[in-house]
Amino acid sequence: MEEKIERIKFSEVSAALKDLDHPFPVRLLRGFSDLISKEIKELVSIWVELPVQRKQNLLEDLEEITEKDTLVNFDELAKMVIADGDPMVRVLALRLLWECEDAKIVPGIIEIMLTDPDEAVRATSAALLGRFVYLGELDSIPDAVKISVVKNLLEVVTGEDLIQVRLRALESLGYSSHPKVPAVIKSAYDSNENQWVSSALCAMGRSADDQWTDLVLNKLDSSDSEIVFEAVRAAGDLELTSAVDQLLLLIEEDDCESELRLATIWSLSQIGGDEVKVKLDELLQGAENDEELNWIEKAVENLELSGNSEGLDLLDFERDEDNELQDFEGDEGELDDEDEFESLNILNGDDEEDE
Repeated sequence: MEEKIERIKFSEVSAALKDLDHPFPVRLLRGFSDLISKEIKELVSIWVELPVQRKQNLLEDLEEITEKDTLVNFDELAKMVIADGDPMVRVLALRLLWECEDAKIVPGIIEIMLTDPDEAVRATSAALLGRFVYLGELDSIPDAVKISVVKNLLEVVTGEDLIQVRLRALESLGYSSHPKVPAVIKSAYDSNENQWVSSALCAMGRSADDQWTDLVLNKLDSSDSEIVFEAVRAAGDLELTSAVDQLLLLIEEDDCESELRLATIWSLSQIGGDEVKVKLDELLQGAENDEELNWIEKAVENLELSGNSEGLDLLDFERDEDNELQDFEGDEGELDDEDEFESLNILNGDDEEDE
């Protein structure tokens, strides 16, 4: 018989939140999940009186819970505090919406991306919109919302905002099948600016499009560690069997950083194959620490799952050029002629990078 989980009383949550003499109890954090309108109204009056640090600490703790517990939902809290006066609070609120699929929030997120005075907030908004690009490709949100998201991201990435905002917009566009996106990605890749190249590789990996195969492979031996990291992830996301030999060599390098090593292990599990299975089993036996052991075990599980999903793309849809063009025609605010992207200089306005 399943044990019934009793809902935490919000009166207890609100009392603890107002008690500034003590840290907010971890056991009550789940009390912010699935808030109802009455609780939100009460919380608003408390929130405005809280010190900024307490707000930040609370939201950071809630974000940590979402990474471990898929049953909690802090969307209503995030929507409530997203206009807070502190930029870091706004960033954390946006990050709490990472799993949100409510298309109604999209206009507000776009507005934040375009108008918020803080660069980090705008950049986080641009990153969050990538989820809705992805949902749009799965036909999980209305076409009008998908069109609006992509249109605004295209305008941001080719506009004059600060570089972090434009980079996140480019990465979000990676999920899109809009016919203008490949030219934008290619322009960023060809810029030879490391940050743009890294974001272009991220977008390539998200595209589920094997037209990028050679460009991804070319960056696996880059001298820039961030570029290599993104190339490794893209190779895995695109399931590039032609990358296996390079990835296996990379994982054997003595100076391979921990984060890159773990990313390489995961990408190998996405690609699969007998050679990869042998290598992962070998790594499992010689794991250097518990973190690596746990990661390799997950990679082995992923490899087994991948073996049952031959040819499965990151986005389970077929690209139909005619349908793509039709989907995005007739939008009032759509960017002008598609040809403008053929010779796009993605780096216009990058003199704002230095702060």
